Parts: sequence; C-alpha cells; structure tokens
Amino acid sequence: MEKVEGAFPIMETNGDTKMRNISPSSLPYFHGLTSKDTDIFLIEFVVICRTYDYTNDEKMLKIFPSTLKDATLHWFMGLPRDSITTWDQM
Repeated sequence: MEKVEGAFPIMETNGDTKMRNISPSSLPYFHGLTSKDTDIFLIEFVVICRTYDYTNDEKMLKIFPSTLKDATLHWFMGLPRDSITTWDQM
C-alpha cells in the first residue's frame, strides 16, 4: 500500500455538519495493545458520541481519528485518501 503524505483517509463532506466540542479527556483511546478489548473501546466510543449528540456517521467519523494513538494512528494515516466514507457518500 502506497502512503500518500498529508492525505486523510476519511472523505471530507461539504462541511455543513455542526459539531459540539467534546473534551479530549472524555474520549476513550485505542493504542492497539492486545490487552485492550476492541469491542469495549468501540462501546465506550459510541456512548461518548451519543452523549454529545454525535449520532450520525459523519459526526462519528470526524471524531474517531482523535481516539487513535501510537501504532493504530500510524496505520490509520497510512490508509488511502478518501478510502473511508459514510453510507451517504457511497
């Protein structure tokens, strides 16, 4: 897989989505460690998103990269440009 420097894997939309601020300390973080249960991480992520009224795919996709750390963030940023979209963008 070719890494494109500066490319972002999530396809940008027209930017009309209004976002509420989520405190970074509220977000769960995923480092990719085998001791961390991915299902629990995703449940925590969805709970926080729902708490801040991030209930549609576009809002959740915008905040998701902020939860990735270390090797998982490196992997994510290596994905091809615009390779992640919402169902509405397909």
